Amino acid sequence: MERALARAVISKLGATGTPPEFGIEAFTIGLDDYLRVVEEEYLKGILQYNLSSFKLITGNYGGGKTHFLYSVRNLAFRNNYCVTYVSLNPTECPFDKLELVYKNVVTNLTAPRDMDKPVPVWDKGIESVVRKWLSERKEKADRAETLHRYIDDLPTTESTSFINAVKGAFAALLAEDGDGFSQVVQWLKGEDVSKEIRAQYRISERVDKATAFRMLRSLIQWVHAIGYNGLVFLFDEAERGMSISSSRDKRRALDNLRQIVDECGNSRLPGAMFFYAVPDENLLLEGSGGVYEALKQRLRSAFSGINPAGVRINLEELGIKPVDFLTQLGARLAGLFETAYDVKLAQERKEKVIRLLADLAVTAFAFDISYRRLFVVGAIEAFHRLRADPAVGFDKKDAEKLLRVTTQRLEQTEQDKVESEEF
Repeated sequence: MERALARAVISKLGATGTPPEFGIEAFTIGLDDYLRVVEEEYLKGILQYNLSSFKLITGNYGGGKTHFLYSVRNLAFRNNYCVTYVSLNPTECPFDKLELVYKNVVTNLTAPRDMDKPVPVWDKGIESVVRKWLSERKEKADRAETLHRYIDDLPTTESTSFINAVKGAFAALLAEDGDGFSQVVQWLKGEDVSKEIRAQYRISERVDKATAFRMLRSLIQWVHAIGYNGLVFLFDEAERGMSISSSRDKRRALDNLRQIVDECGNSRLPGAMFFYAVPDENLLLEGSGGVYEALKQRLRSAFSGINPAGVRINLEELGIKPVDFLTQLGARLAGLFETAYDVKLAQERKEKVIRLLADLAVTAFAFDISYRRLFVVGAIEAFHRLRADPAVGFDKKDAEKLLRVTTQRLEQTEQDKVESEEF
C-alpha cells in the first residue's frame, strides 16, 4: 500500500476504530472462510444463473459488520458486480419506507472499480453508472447509429418508466444534452420532475411507497441487462438500535424485509444478492405475530462452509479465540503503521504492546464499545508512542491506563453522536 494511503487508513482507525471504505484487506482477520464461500457459492456460482440470495449479518455494535460488508463489496467488484452500500438510520433511511431506501440505493450505486483508494463522491450514483455505461459502449461501437440501435434493443424492465428513463439518460448523454441528462437522472433518483420532462421521456410513474419495490427490481434487471453480473445490496443498520422508531414502523419494515427474502430465488432479481447487517438479531426478530414468525422461519439457518445455503452469518463466531484474533489484528496494524510512517518498530516492544493490549481489551467493560474497536484505537496510540520514543516503557499499568482513557474518549464520542441525532 502507498504510504499516503496507509497513513489515511491509520488516521481513520486511530480516531474512531471504525474501518475506512478503502484499504481494508491490509487488516482483515478471520473473514476468509465466510468470504470464500460467498465468492465461490454465490458471486461465481448461483448468481451467474440469474438467481438471487439474502444473508443476515449479525454481530455486536463495533464488532466488524461494516468491515465485512466492505470486504464483500470488494469481492463483488472483482467479480463484475455493481454494489450499493446503504447505511440505514431512523431519519434519512428507515427500512419501513422503501421509497427512501430506493433513493439511497441509487445514490450510492457504484460500478466495479479498484477499491485501493477512496471513491470520489462524483463517481457514485446512478448517473455515474450511466456515464460509464455509455463510455464502454462507445468503445465497442463504430458509429452513433450503432449506439442508438443498441439502446432501442435493450431488454425492458418490470417498470416501463424506469427503462425509458435510463434509455433517456443514455440518449441525452450521447447527444451531449447536459440539462436533459440531469433532469431524467433527477427522476431516477426518486426526486420530483415536471410533467413536461415525464412526457418527454415517456415516464408515467412516480417513485413512491407504492412503486419503490418495483423500481428496485427494475434497477436490478437493468444492471444485469447492460453487462454486469448483477447487483449486490449492502444494508447496514449502523446505529445501536434499529432504523425503525415505532412498533408499527417495525412491522412495516419487517414485512418489506420478508418480501425481499421471498423474492430471492426467482427470475425477477437476476444476479442480486442482499446483505442486511444488524447489531442484534433479537432487535429484528423479537415480537409476536405473523410477520415475526414468518421472518424467524426464513432466517433461522446458519451460514457456513458446510451449509452455504444458510442465511445467518454470525461475526462473533469466527473460529478464532478473541485474544488470538486481536494478536493477529495487532500484527497487521503494526505493519500498516510502519508503512504509513516509514518506521520500523522494535520487534520485542511491539509484540509486548500487542500482547498486553489484547489480553486486557477482551476483559475490559465498555458500554457500547466493542473490545475489537477498543483494541484498535489503543494499539495505534501505543504504536505512536513507540515511534516517538523507541525506548519508552510500556507495562500492564500503562496498558490499563491507555485502554481506560481510550474507553472514556470513545464513550464520550458515542454520547455526543447520540445527542446530536436526538436533538
